[in-house]
Amino acid sequence: MAPATFAGALVGVSLLGAGWSRLSAAFHERRGSSVQRFRKRVRSNWLYAALLFVGVVWWTDADRALLAAVGLPVDWPWAVLGWALVAVGAAVVATVSYMGAFPVARRVRDADMGAGAAAAKMFRYQLFIAAFVFCVVAVLQVEFRVLGTGGLLTLLAFVAAAYVFSAQLVGVSQTTAAPDDATRERLDRLCDRGGLSVARVRLLDGGGHRSDHLTRGPVGRKTLFLTDSLLDRYDDETVSALLAVDAGRVARYVYELRLFTVTAVGAFVFWGVAWSPFGFALSFLAFAGIGVILLVTGEYASKRLIYRADEAAAERVGRAAVADALDATADEVDTGRAGSFLSFEPSLASRIGRLRDAGGAGETEA
Repeated sequence: MAPATFAGALVGVSLLGAGWSRLSAAFHERRGSSVQRFRKRVRSNWLYAALLFVGVVWWTDADRALLAAVGLPVDWPWAVLGWALVAVGAAVVATVSYMGAFPVARRVRDADMGAGAAAAKMFRYQLFIAAFVFCVVAVLQVEFRVLGTGGLLTLLAFVAAAYVFSAQLVGVSQTTAAPDDATRERLDRLCDRGGLSVARVRLLDGGGHRSDHLTRGPVGRKTLFLTDSLLDRYDDETVSALLAVDAGRVARYVYELRLFTVTAVGAFVFWGVAWSPFGFALSFLAFAGIGVILLVTGEYASKRLIYRADEAAAERVGRAAVADALDATADEVDTGRAGSFLSFEPSLASRIGRLRDAGGAGETEA
């Protein structure tokens, strides 16, 4: 029964996720939702499906029962094998859930991509996420059982690795390619115009509709990632303005601030759980309260720095150029929860509005 329980959860939740994703995608297509909103809904659907699968498996102990069915021990450290199966299963569920929405997504995005290629790319991405979560959970268990330090060392180690190897992580989770000579020459010219200095450049597969661009890596070894569709669809003025914004973020350590904030919040939560000088409940509330204060402060500081990065970009390439570039790519970039209270990003509308308002005021004064 154990293999049947695990397989049943895998197939059942996959079909449920795919069906719900298809209905949700069709609903947003009929409503004429923006591409950005459509992407958020598709992403949340596959995430919920994966979490549901993990919950069902752990609630029924299907992973432990599967190990016992093949004659393996179910206690530590053999339980790690069961967690690995759960991680792979979650990646499969998330991929199947996404594929339920794929026919609608292809119409909405007007993308020319086959179902097989889309499934392979999505499974690679989901498998990377599942592997990362699996590693965190496994190393946490080792720390709990061997060192007894409450998970703090694991947190710090993974955060340090996420920063030092952030560029490599992007390359593992997404399809990247080195630009050809002509593209590299164009990007060198545009980076110089935008004031962005990076160690290397890699192109992401934009699928003909994504206009994402970001810099990752430690200070002095930054890598610029941008989609090929961004270069194909927009002129040099637009691309150089976006790169000027990236240069402003790099100079103000926006990514480093976010990573530090998340690390500090996680550390205080761990301290509240593992070290309880005032009793568990009071200690957890006290440390979690400090973490919330740090999170809100970090989010506010991040938004201020992004506004300043926009100002620096405007001084370099012009306010109108930056505002027009942000406006042109507004429906094609992945902004996540930008503009919400629990976000490190201000909304694109507010950024564009500030640039245009300041530009209008400058013209009036002139």
